[in-house]
Amino acid sequence: MPVSHFDYEAKLADCAQTNHKALQDLFHQEAPHMLALAVKMLSQRDDAEDIVRDSFVLIWKNSASYDPKIGSARAWMYSIMRYRILNRLRQSGRPAPVDAEWIDNLPDSAVVDPETSTPRSLAQRLAALDDTQRRPILMAFYNGFTYDQIAARLAVPAAQIREQVRAGLSTLAQGEPA
Repeated sequence: MPVSHFDYEAKLADCAQTNHKALQDLFHQEAPHMLALAVKMLSQRDDAEDIVRDSFVLIWKNSASYDPKIGSARAWMYSIMRYRILNRLRQSGRPAPVDAEWIDNLPDSAVVDPETSTPRSLAQRLAALDDTQRRPILMAFYNGFTYDQIAARLAVPAAQIREQVRAGLSTLAQGEPA
């Protein structure tokens, strides 16, 4: 779990100003979590280590392009790694597995649960979604599948998949249970 007072946005801003210590701080804070997720997605530690290393190079080079209006800095970092992983899997011809247990390794994006006034992480919110919404979202996120590809794999119309993903993402954005 990340340290609650760690300021990812400030560290990325410092990286954009070529502050090497900020990159080192980001690496020490997040690399173990990223490596755990990469190993789970790739099933090969050497590949996972390469991906994490490459991801931090890209984080350094692209830190000035991070926009806090788009999402959290931590999620931005993980999206860089996710694209690297998907590219590696495509190049090797290996499919990305779609396991709901990956939810536990997603970066937290805590929101307050309106019923209990306690923070709910992205993992908790994803787990609360109905499987008909959660599964297509995970297939799109982890496998990079299009609506049509998800529809073919789940044997449902693409329009239905679009609606399930839209509804699921809306629920996630609101931080409410499904």
